[in-house]
Amino acid sequence: MIAGVDRIVEMGAVLFEGEQVLEEHAQLIDPGIPMPPAASRINGITDDMLKGRPTVCEALPCFLGLLSQGTPVAHNACFDVGFLSADIALAGCTPPPGPVLDTRGMAKRAFPGRFSYSLVNLVRDNNLEVPGAHRALADAHACRLLFLLCTAVIGMSDGTGALRGACAPPLDFAENAPRQARTAALLQQALQEGTPVAIAYRSARGERTERTIRPLGFDSAGGVLMVNAFCELRNTERTFRLDAILEVRPAE
Repeated sequence: MIAGVDRIVEMGAVLFEGEQVLEEHAQLIDPGIPMPPAASRINGITDDMLKGRPTVCEALPCFLGLLSQGTPVAHNACFDVGFLSADIALAGCTPPPGPVLDTRGMAKRAFPGRFSYSLVNLVRDNNLEVPGAHRALADAHACRLLFLLCTAVIGMSDGTGALRGACAPPLDFAENAPRQARTAALLQQALQEGTPVAIAYRSARGERTERTIRPLGFDSAGGVLMVNAFCELRNTERTFRLDAILEVRPAE
């Protein structure tokens, strides 16, 4: 899945302090496109369940409000931060302040030498399973339980500085979110609206060029995400690497 290109269909979060759950939040999201059959088979979410639900832009303020009440914790946080950052950029919302802690990094310190550090395998092997796996709220509870277990095993208090040191890489919605996710989100919006955007692009020779493009679709090769677009500078269709796009802004 690619942040800024694929869509969020459900948000889930748990506000907790120690063992006590203070608040829960779960919201299905209408992505505006059909639910991929492969994903539907895993999480059980269907197009009928999503029809008429809030869009991600409508659902974000409430969700971000809950995240802002504490320190966000996620498993494989780069993935979640990338997706949320892309939609935060599109919605024009204010990202939560402070760090995002990653239970995957914490689990590597607490349980070194494992073959797999997936959330599914970690909760199963440590008897932390929660009913409703692969749904957002159930996975949030599973992440909460894994977080509590890891802090107990590592022997840390809940001090944010110490915990952040156990998580790699350090992440922050505002500063350290993947730039490529925001780039993809802005290009996806231009694709949906059929509008051109101006980009600053770093060529293969390292030169910065300015051009206006009209996105036509996305592709990938060798793990590199690319956008296919009509380039007004060259007056033809071109392919641009997203990691070489330095800036995206409205076309004049």
